[in-house]
Amino acid sequence: MARPTIYNEQLDTAICERLAGGESLRSICRDDAMPAMSTVLLWVVTPGHKFSDHYIRAREAAGFAHADRVADLASMAAEEGIDPQAARAAMDGLKWAAERMSPKKHSPRQEVDHRSEDGSMTPTVDASKLSDAALQELMGARGSESE
Repeated sequence: MARPTIYNEQLDTAICERLAGGESLRSICRDDAMPAMSTVLLWVVTPGHKFSDHYIRAREAAGFAHADRVADLASMAAEEGIDPQAARAAMDGLKWAAERMSPKKHSPRQEVDHRSEDGSMTPTVDASKLSDAALQELMGARGSESE
């Protein structure tokens, strides 16, 4: 049976539901009823393709699925006595995947955005293009404003 290569809504939904559940794109595309992985990735990178937005949201959802599996593995290691080293290796891999798929929710690093929506914190002068004398003059003028 030939693999489907034509995009349609049913194929989009089937792929994204499986991705959101935490299944890898590689394993999804091994299924004979699914398109080749290269085809799906072309849909992802084609500007304006409907699938691209769906794929991004499904990958973010997969981050939550992976985080949930980490919690399950931790419980199993504590309660059922599964091999702690194997559980740790699996949890590390799932945490890595969760951090990359939904970094705003699962990354240990915090990204701080210092921009202001009203522009009040936006510099009015590009200090990198000022001479040392002009920079000193500007700093002196601002210092006298606060006194």
